[in-house]
Amino acid sequence: MKPAKIYFEIIGFFIFLISYILFFNILFSVKGLGPSIYVPGTLLFALLGYWLGGILYEKYFK
Repeated sequence: MKPAKIYFEIIGFFIFLISYILFFNILFSVKGLGPSIYVPGTLLFALLGYWLGGILYEKYFK
């Protein structure tokens, strides 16, 4: 049984969301700008992961 497309989209969303937040939190801590959880553009980058997850599903599992 093939996994549903929505699972790929949600996994892509969370992978991009977490990687983006981690990257900028590490970058901000290295530069000494203090702790920051929210980074502008986080939702847009996560939605890109959602979109790419759907494309990968269409290309490889359909």
